[in-house]
Amino acid sequence: MERYVSKVNITRVLRTIYLTQGLSRVEIARILDINKSTVSKIVSFLEELGIVETAAVGEAGPTGGRRPLHLRIRPDWGCVMGLEIQTEAFTVVGVNLQGEVFFSHTEPLDLRTISLVDAFIAIVDRFRPSLENTGMPVLGIGVGLPGFVDPLRGVLCASMPFEHYEEINFVREARERLGIRVPVLVDNDANCGCWGELAFRHSSRPSNFIFVLGEHRKHTIAMDNHRIMALGVGLVLNGQVHHGETFSAGEFRSILYKRQQVNQFSITDEQAKLFLQDPRVDELIVDELARHISFLVNMLNLRKVVIGGPVEVLAEQIEEAVRKYTRINWAYPRQVEFEMEVSRLGERAVAYGAAGMYLERLIRIPSVETDREATAPCGIDLLPQMGQDQLVRR
Repeated sequence: MERYVSKVNITRVLRTIYLTQGLSRVEIARILDINKSTVSKIVSFLEELGIVETAAVGEAGPTGGRRPLHLRIRPDWGCVMGLEIQTEAFTVVGVNLQGEVFFSHTEPLDLRTISLVDAFIAIVDRFRPSLENTGMPVLGIGVGLPGFVDPLRGVLCASMPFEHYEEINFVREARERLGIRVPVLVDNDANCGCWGELAFRHSSRPSNFIFVLGEHRKHTIAMDNHRIMALGVGLVLNGQVHHGETFSAGEFRSILYKRQQVNQFSITDEQAKLFLQDPRVDELIVDELARHISFLVNMLNLRKVVIGGPVEVLAEQIEEAVRKYTRINWAYPRQVEFEMEVSRLGERAVAYGAAGMYLERLIRIPSVETDREATAPCGIDLLPQMGQDQLVRR
């Protein structure tokens, strides 16, 4: 229990410094209601580890005494590799601990000629040196994939785009073959958009929102001549990414969908191929999508809608339609208040969010609950092994 309490308090202190840079030890102790001696020991450990540093020296109080030391996360202590693998391409980014992207690369990928895990290993082996040449070691790797993903077990349960309908124990297979001892985390691509919004918002973290990911790509890895708008939704409720009982939350198919079609909407497949080429098709998709988004905004009392991926070029039209249907489908005089915005990283939003997933897990406080979320690695367990023996004695 002592070891567990140490981990909880260390993660609480780390989380507080991460979310509110510039606090002193005294301020941290007051915010967390932990005695100053314990906070000082934890901060000393984090400083020895190198992840925390003094940002500035404050002014002494009116009665004199020590000048407070304002703390922050050291941005170049390490970096995170974020990776999106899709039906026809991959994107890899390097992100420092401040959320700044210092490396980005996208190129085509044909998963008919290489397995998913083989592709992942090849990408990491190829690009990890580029990230670490900056002097920052890779602390962890986050991966965004299309389909049902169980992030707790690290399993791709099923993926129509990849034409996989049996489980792939992605994380276990990847770590066995990777050759480096770093955490590998995986989640659905739209959920990664949510992780990015949570991890890098620091002072304005939204608690209830959806991330709408719209990508123009091959429907499946084998359909060379069928590029459509593929849509997925990530959902955050009460500050937690919502996966659902079987990890299928956010899988989208319109309530107006017509059977035997490939695309997710009520339009024909021939029309769907003209997405972003024919304004009339774009208008039909925007209208149908907006009806679904407005329903969720009203039903779940969401405060924000984030649009990510290539569909963001239609963000203005989507916002106008969503606000229209939100008003139409609301019964009370006082209108629903919510924000709509475009993801800051555009087409890199999934890879960026996958990196954010690691950082968000790093500052997640370990739970004493016995639910399935408690089984996921989090907190200082995601830090490198250095210092772990020291840590549990503090």
